Amino acid sequence: MPERIKIGYVGLGRYLPENILTNARLEQIVDTSDEWIVQRTGIRTRRIMGPGESLESMAVAAAKSAIENAGIDARRISVVRIGVNTHMRFPSLSSLVQEALGIPDASAADISAGCSSFIFSVEEIFNRLNFEWMAFGKKSYGLAVGTEGMSIVTDYSDRSTCVLFGDGAGAAVIGPVASGEILATYTRTQGKYAGLLELDKFMHVPLTDQREMRFQRLEVTNYPYLRMEGPKVFAVAVRTMVSDVRMVIERYNRANGQQLTEADIDYVYPHQANLRIVRAVGEALKLTPDKVYSDGVKNYGNTSAASIPIGYIDNLGKHRGNTEVDVAFGAGFASGAILRKVAE
Repeated sequence: MPERIKIGYVGLGRYLPENILTNARLEQIVDTSDEWIVQRTGIRTRRIMGPGESLESMAVAAAKSAIENAGIDARRISVVRIGVNTHMRFPSLSSLVQEALGIPDASAADISAGCSSFIFSVEEIFNRLNFEWMAFGKKSYGLAVGTEGMSIVTDYSDRSTCVLFGDGAGAAVIGPVASGEILATYTRTQGKYAGLLELDKFMHVPLTDQREMRFQRLEVTNYPYLRMEGPKVFAVAVRTMVSDVRMVIERYNRANGQQLTEADIDYVYPHQANLRIVRAVGEALKLTPDKVYSDGVKNYGNTSAASIPIGYIDNLGKHRGNTEVDVAFGAGFASGAILRKVAE
């Protein structure tokens, strides 16, 4: 059996729409103010898809950037996973992106795990590439993408949610590396909290007449808008993310006989939900603000599954040799963390 190889990020990329939605503009749309938004969320601007932009176009652009950054031929990618929650159609978004990138015969699938979908995507690719090497001696590459069009499921008459969300995409090419490997991953779902953050059941069409094959359409709203119980989500989110960071460190230690602690973490990328959650996670882990990524939430808002890979680009080349953790939570409540080294 081949010896285990190091697997990590070999290329990163992102795409952000040009259209910027400011707090000042939101003041004209809904009963809110820049002061209210900044105080409660920390968000100042967010990007919104415009004409000609879509979930697919953003994902393709971010993926192309990551593949170029990796310096590989896209045809060497054997697995594609796209973390997305706002693609409400079929075929899968991953199949469309695969075709646009010219990747033949890859295993391509979407992953819907709330704002943690990118974490889930990376974990699945990491495990698959490890298995392919250990079982078959095959070295190949995977593509993980987080892409979201949160603007299409946001009710802009609801000031409690419309100030939060933005659109964008981030991508990572994953494969064999000399340094900068993924050390451990951890994911879980707590279904008991599923009702705290959800999208209206606009596609629920129960069969009411089997003879005539008649369906009852459930139209809760004129459009599928998300609904969130903010205060309850806040408490569970902070507790969950802190726990997941500790769990991924524990998993690594258990597997490698190491004694890595929270004090050994150089930097954390928390899901960019809002600044209060980001700060609370950092404080609970006893990290100084300079060790916790927060520019994403300030500049791009909550981009759901795209928030962590979008954040990577803000610090590209700045953290060589770091030990870092990515951690996210989202609808479901699905959550998870990645422990990794940054390439030297």
